[in-house]
Amino acid sequence: MKFLIRHLKNLFLYCLAVVLTTWLIGFVAFCVYALTLQSDLSEKRDAVVVLTGGSQRIETGIRLMEQQNADYLLISGVNKQVKRGVLLKDVSPEQRKKITLGYEAEDTVGNAKEIDEWIKKKKIGSILLVTSFYHMPRSIFETARLNPHLKIAPQPVFPKSFGDSVDWIKTRYAWLLFLEYHKFIFVHLKALWQRS
Repeated sequence: MKFLIRHLKNLFLYCLAVVLTTWLIGFVAFCVYALTLQSDLSEKRDAVVVLTGGSQRIETGIRLMEQQNADYLLISGVNKQVKRGVLLKDVSPEQRKKITLGYEAEDTVGNAKEIDEWIKKKKIGSILLVTSFYHMPRSIFETARLNPHLKIAPQPVFPKSFGDSVDWIKTRYAWLLFLEYHKFIFVHLKALWQRS
């Protein structure tokens, strides 16, 4: 009996070590992926799409629309209380005509649905996707899941304080990466469950 208990205990510890090691390797890989996603901006895309919820996202999207000379810009997940004129007060009238504000999305899945409806209406085949770096992997996954033929070029937004150092590990962004890693795992497991 003691032998069996010891054997089960060792088996449990072994399985726990495998799970924790796999989790840690996955987390490191996720961080590297999120921190290195970047697109070649010399290639023109049909449109720019911005997912709201973080600082500098909208400003970055508008700047990229102008740089890319894109025909369209969708800002997805805009707060219903925010007026168009206030949000786009610094944008020229000519550029404003290209911008669509999406008020329906309340989360990443909602963003993907809003993008899906918009690109079908505009007949768009490629987008430059703008969101915070930690949010980018899940945003790409959810958007591509609804639109497998859409070409998605990621353009992550990093805080201005980010440099070549790893001091960001001591900031809230490390925690946000930690949370996003688990959300990323969850949406993949959910997708696998729905397929089975």
